[in-house]
Amino acid sequence: MTDHISVTQLKMYLRCPLQYKFRYIDGLKIPPPSTITLGKTIHQTLEENFSQKIKTQKDLPLEYLKDYFSDIWDIEAKETQFEEDEKPGKVKDEGINLVSIYHKTHSPHIIPISVEEEFELEFSAQGGPASGGEKSPLKLKGYIDLIDKNHTIIDHKIKTRSMNKQDAEQDLQLTAYYLAYKIKKQKPPQGLRFDVIVRTKTPKIQQIAITKSDQDTIRFLKILTQVTRAIKSGIFYPNESFYCNVCGYRELCRKW
Repeated sequence: MTDHISVTQLKMYLRCPLQYKFRYIDGLKIPPPSTITLGKTIHQTLEENFSQKIKTQKDLPLEYLKDYFSDIWDIEAKETQFEEDEKPGKVKDEGINLVSIYHKTHSPHIIPISVEEEFELEFSAQGGPASGGEKSPLKLKGYIDLIDKNHTIIDHKIKTRSMNKQDAEQDLQLTAYYLAYKIKKQKPPQGLRFDVIVRTKTPKIQQIAITKSDQDTIRFLKILTQVTRAIKSGIFYPNESFYCNVCGYRELCRKW
């Protein structure tokens, strides 16, 4: 493994250790499915808008963001694995529509003070703060999506179905952001929220506010510690689930 782990990598290992091995140990990159490309392109488009809004306090024109989305999509789509019955143009149009809806209904109410803020945290093998002389501390790296003027951390997600409160509370993303913010700022954020763009027939936006405590961060660090130990020990195995149907490593997995 590399000298650090991200929340994305952590969640992948928890989802399927063998998938993690193929991607991050063996370095086998596969074309992403359209769901990943769509989410990535929407995320970059939102980032383009909110990054400049820190200074201007204004959203970019919708037509500009539509063009921005289209330009990124046209590049990313070339490296995307579409299903046989999928039409790339239709997925692209869906993405433009989702960006438009969020831009019109929710972007105006968000005043960002930070976008894609990088963090790198070091912890001991026991999950506490790393000492200066420790040879191999655990390193957690990532980027906080957005922090608004009220010091609420907002994480954007694109889903094919609504996200329920329990899933939101169990998601490790905002726990990591909460921990990073608290360590960097020496105080907890004022709020945590998922803005979920739902790809239903009639698209909708969910705003799910959650809370985190020190107990949540302790549990998170325990998970981080145990997963890191398992990776270093070479513990990799397939975890059969519905995710297998959309996994690009299906054939490799069957031959494992």
